[in-house]
Amino acid sequence: MSDAKRRGTGRIFRRKDTAFLWCAYYLRGKEFRESTNETDEKKAWKFLERRLNEIGADKIGAKTFIGPQQERVTVNDLLDSLERDFKLRSKWNGKVRSNMKPIREHFGDRHAIEVTSDAVCQYIEQSLEKGYTPATINRRTTLLGQAYRLAQRAKKLSAAPYIQRLSEIGNERQGFFEKESFEEVVKHLPEYLRDFVHFDFLIGWRKSSMQSLRWSDVTDDVIILRAVNSKTRKPESVPLEGELQEIIERRRAAAVWQTEDGETHFSEYVFHQNGHSIGDFRKAWARACCAAGVGKLVCRACEGDIDAARNCLKCGRTWRREELKYIGALFHDFRRTAARNLVRGGVSPNVAMKITGHRTDSMFRRYAIVDEDQKRDALAKLQHYLAATSKRKK
Repeated sequence: MSDAKRRGTGRIFRRKDTAFLWCAYYLRGKEFRESTNETDEKKAWKFLERRLNEIGADKIGAKTFIGPQQERVTVNDLLDSLERDFKLRSKWNGKVRSNMKPIREHFGDRHAIEVTSDAVCQYIEQSLEKGYTPATINRRTTLLGQAYRLAQRAKKLSAAPYIQRLSEIGNERQGFFEKESFEEVVKHLPEYLRDFVHFDFLIGWRKSSMQSLRWSDVTDDVIILRAVNSKTRKPESVPLEGELQEIIERRRAAAVWQTEDGETHFSEYVFHQNGHSIGDFRKAWARACCAAGVGKLVCRACEGDIDAARNCLKCGRTWRREELKYIGALFHDFRRTAARNLVRGGVSPNVAMKITGHRTDSMFRRYAIVDEDQKRDALAKLQHYLAATSKRKK
């Protein structure tokens, strides 16, 4: 066999380290080499001919050529790259890890080029049948789409599947905390979380912003949210007044902590657990909310109530405690609560947005929920205005 045969389009050759015949071919000035996984020369040439046909289809725009390197890439490889990218950009957290886990379990071992739009649609349909909300499914499939786009930018893949986004209209949460229910939840939280949630009840910052807050961001009378820790990528500041000042004073005292062997340390984080930034506390939050009566654990399959033995009273399934689904008040409800309370207190929306860190007026209005008492008060004012107008005309 001669390597010169079919020069300029492709060739078959042998390697010393394998019994399989190898082929080489060219596309846009680049040589590709791969094993044909064949020992018979005729079969090896047929393999090469298939590759040359794929190249021809690419040249006329009929189908993008997928080389051997792309064929080997798995979805797990893509997700690994996305995880590294998130960590480099300080975007990696417990919520992202939680949303990525089911994507790995379902798609991880598949070759990336084998995941089609239909395959993603089937996953979405299965997730809906299991009772997951459109918002939860979107958070997961968004990560899959980001992984593919990152691979395309890195030239690891030439194409990506279309991923359908489900409508979340009507899915907006309406929950918020009254002071009494907030105080009841705080009673059941571990000590290290109490000031953390109190701080958010007052000003409604995003959880990640508070988790990253360091003493270097706190002056005598102002707290600075650095642009790198802000979702809007703009710095924000909040003056220390009233309860905020009291919280910071308590945190100063709690900044000094001791290890089990008695060594004294100073935490760089305003809110910390044994010197480390506060991490995932969803279990502690769920326990406190259940104890306070603003949340409960239900059957993961049908969201039915459960008995003391963790048997579902609706479908009869039995669950381990860690398998139960939590429904009820969310930590993110504090963001909505702070926006509403600021407006209730007479603070102008522009100033309130500066405190909570909202970037757009439309998003702030969505969070600043108007309750029935406010509507009733507004209608009473309307009636008073109309009555006064009628008297003036007489």
